[in-house]
Amino acid sequence: MPRRKAVQPLLRPLGDRIRELRLNRKMSLAKLADTSGVSKGSLSSIENGRINLTVETCVKIAVGLGVRVQDVIPSGLEALLSRGRESDPGSHVKRAG
Repeated sequence: MPRRKAVQPLLRPLGDRIRELRLNRKMSLAKLADTSGVSKGSLSSIENGRINLTVETCVKIAVGLGVRVQDVIPSGLEALLSRGRESDPGSHVKRAG
């Protein structure tokens, strides 16, 4: 039996936001899978913070939900990312500009 992937702390808020948007629209996972072209299993794993999603998948989910891509990204995610970098002194991300 394959092991389930562990919940990724930075991905959980994103999954929670996608679930919130889906449920606010009274959509089932199956309906969102149909409208987005992302499999029901992948959507479930994304909502549960178990897999990372690509930009392409994020766009497909946004289109399937009928929202802008930026509406899918939860507010405060950038702060979570900053805290994650602070706990790992060897990692850093530079912004362009």
